Amino acid sequence: MRRLAEEIILKAESISKSFGGVKALQDVSFELKKGEVLSVIGENGAGKSTLMKIIAGALKNDKGNIYFQGEKLSLHSPLDAVKKGISIVYQEPNIFADMSVLENIFMGNEVVSKNKTIQWTKMYEEAVKALKMVDLPENILHLTMSELSIGNQQLVLIARGIYKKCKILILDEPTSILSHNESEKLFEIIADLKQQGVSIMYISHRIPEILRISDDIIVLRDGCLTGTLKPQETNEEAIITAMSGRKINMSVYEAREWGEKAILEVKNLSYGSAYKDVTFDLRPGQILGMYGLVGAGRSEVARAIFGETNAESGQILFEGEDITKEGINQAVTRRIFYVPEDRGAQGLFDIHPVRDNMSVSFLDSLSSKLGWIHKKKEKQVVQDNIDKYSIKTAGQEISVNSLSGGGQQKVLICRWLLEKPKVLILDEPTRGIDVMTKAEIHKYVIELAKEGVAVIVISSDLPEVMELSDNIITLYKGQVTARFDRETVTEKEILKHALNLNE
Repeated sequence: MRRLAEEIILKAESISKSFGGVKALQDVSFELKKGEVLSVIGENGAGKSTLMKIIAGALKNDKGNIYFQGEKLSLHSPLDAVKKGISIVYQEPNIFADMSVLENIFMGNEVVSKNKTIQWTKMYEEAVKALKMVDLPENILHLTMSELSIGNQQLVLIARGIYKKCKILILDEPTSILSHNESEKLFEIIADLKQQGVSIMYISHRIPEILRISDDIIVLRDGCLTGTLKPQETNEEAIITAMSGRKINMSVYEAREWGEKAILEVKNLSYGSAYKDVTFDLRPGQILGMYGLVGAGRSEVARAIFGETNAESGQILFEGEDITKEGINQAVTRRIFYVPEDRGAQGLFDIHPVRDNMSVSFLDSLSSKLGWIHKKKEKQVVQDNIDKYSIKTAGQEISVNSLSGGGQQKVLICRWLLEKPKVLILDEPTRGIDVMTKAEIHKYVIELAKEGVAVIVISSDLPEVMELSDNIITLYKGQVTARFDRETVTEKEILKHALNLNE
């Protein structure tokens, strides 16, 4: 890719950062050029997000210096970085959910008159321009952020970063919650920003997109910079090896025998425009993949099965019993478990320790008849899962939000593995985690299926759906458009039906 200039806009020299006894970064040095896309890759826990937070003013490095446009950079807060022209869009949308899109775009950067009165008309006009950059309509400005899809929330945050006339835009796993079309839109935005001379620091675990959009790639492993790669001179296998120091086997599927009788039957399930006449069944030991665009109704169907919401019509049968109108408590009692797509907003209690996050759903089984929690038993059960699933943590008492994204996802999944599920629904189970952790989670899913657990995998990652699933259904605007067997399915056929492209 052509660069606008070879001018160095950001230079990091020997950046180091520790948290207690854990060295998150060790003597990391690199250069970012004007109009360049510099991708930062590494396993979860390699130090990528720590490095980005330092550049964005959210963390202070212990050692080393950062130079911005030739001058030493000293940041005391993220606001200092924004004023310099450094914007960051985090992996988990950092929003004010109950405030309007307009208010979110200008939060902390409101347009005010000389007498400090907010200029709402001016802000509206500027917000329309910002949304136009990411191809979003102005009629969403009056909506609250919670009324938007997660993908559109992310695009609003990107619009906010662009609007602030940034010179450096940091994108941390930006496509992990975007649909295929939204991702393509983002890549077009990145290309336009490059032409304008904006520099991009890009973190992603999706290696094909790294190879597609990057000018340079730097690799972090265990807090150290282990190499710089040119996308035109490398490939996916070489990148994975550079990240992990070893080759990773991503193919974990094993053929299995399923139960003869369906454990879960969904019949003509409907709810408004969210989903309509959804029908499928699931047998013990079977893995069913659900694929579709963001907003296709996959998560809504999953939440209805879990009892978080109730369908307007249709039936859900579990072991032959009608559970259509039952709630979450009954689902958990029946061993129907659901791992939600947004671990931050829907899954984890981020300021609480790892132990509490893992055991919270099964405190009854860890308590006496009088309701006292058996702390020793709880700690042992949690530790067994930490060891079994190789969760990198300094201990059970550490806050779960101090773990890497992959560690947090393992904690969330392990919450539902303290007691063996009968049906396990995994909604975007590997979103925003590295290929090594992804391979581990895939292996766990296959092992659970071998033990007779019925699994539903909802994912926007098509290779993941094709790798894990015995059968796949596609949804488009709430309706099932096709059913496939893994032996005969092709990526082209899945995409055609997920996008509802009729020949």
